[in-house]
Amino acid sequence: MSDNKAVMDPGLEGAISINGVISRSYTYFMHNFDKFLKLALGPILIWVALEIGTDYFYLEQGKAYDTTVPRAMICAGFALLWYRQFLMGSEHATYSQLVDHIVAPGVFNLHNLFWSAIRIVITTIVLFVPTLILSISFMVYQYSQGQYLNDVAIQDIAFKSTTLVILLFSPILVRLSLYTVGIALGRRKMSLRSVWEKTSGNTVTLWLLILRAFLPISLYSYFVTWAFAKFATQFDLNYFWEGIAVHLPTAFFTFMMLAIVVAANAEAFKVIFGIRIAERKET
Repeated sequence: MSDNKAVMDPGLEGAISINGVISRSYTYFMHNFDKFLKLALGPILIWVALEIGTDYFYLEQGKAYDTTVPRAMICAGFALLWYRQFLMGSEHATYSQLVDHIVAPGVFNLHNLFWSAIRIVITTIVLFVPTLILSISFMVYQYSQGQYLNDVAIQDIAFKSTTLVILLFSPILVRLSLYTVGIALGRRKMSLRSVWEKTSGNTVTLWLLILRAFLPISLYSYFVTWAFAKFATQFDLNYFWEGIAVHLPTAFFTFMMLAIVVAANAEAFKVIFGIRIAERKET
C-alpha cells in the first residue's frame, strides 16, 4: 500500500505544465493499452448489459429504469483503480486489492462512512438547489412566452440547467477531485480542507487541464456514437444488436476518456502533493 512508502517532496517537478501533463496521460494510455483493456473490459460489459437490459424491460414489458447511478458507480470504481495503476503500478491495480483497501481497518468504519454520506448530501444540495432554481426560472420564462411545456421540454430544461450549474461549479469540483486520488492511494489523513488549501492558486490550471483531457475524446466519442446510432437506425436492427452497436463504442470511449482524465488528474496530484516512491523501514 502507499502508506508504506516514503513521500517525494511536492513541487520537485515544478509548476504544472498542461501540455506536458496531457502528453504524458495520452502516452501512458497508449503504452498501457493492454492494461486498460484488462481493467476496463469487465466494467464495459456490465455497462452494455445494463443498457440492453433497460431496453428489454422498456420494449418488452413497458418498464423504464434509469441506469445513471449504477453507471456512475462502475465509472467510479474504474477511476479509483486507474489512479492506482498510474501512480502505483499494476501490482497494486486489481479490483480485489481495491476492495481490500476500501474495507481495511481505518479506511472503512462508521465514522468515515458517516462523513462520506454527509459530504455526498452537502454536494448534492449545493448542486441541486441552483439547478432547481435555474430550471424553474427557465420554465417560467418559456411559459410566459407561450411555449408548451411537455415532458420532453422539461427534461431538456433540466439537462441544460444541470450542465450549466456543473460548468459554473467545475473550478471548485476540479480542485476537490484530487481528494479522490488520495482515497485511491490510501492517504488516510488527507482531508478536503487540506486539498483545498494545497490547490490554492492552481484553480485555472487544473480546470484547463481537465478540459484539455476531457474535450477531444468526448467530442470524438459523441460523433462515433452518433454514427453507430444512425447505422443501427438505418438498418432497423433488433434492440439487442442495436444496443451492442451503440452502447459498446459509447462505453469504450467513456472509459478511455476517463482513463486519460484520471491520468492527467493523477499527474497534477503528483506535482502538488508528491508521491510515495520508496519503501519505509518498519520500526
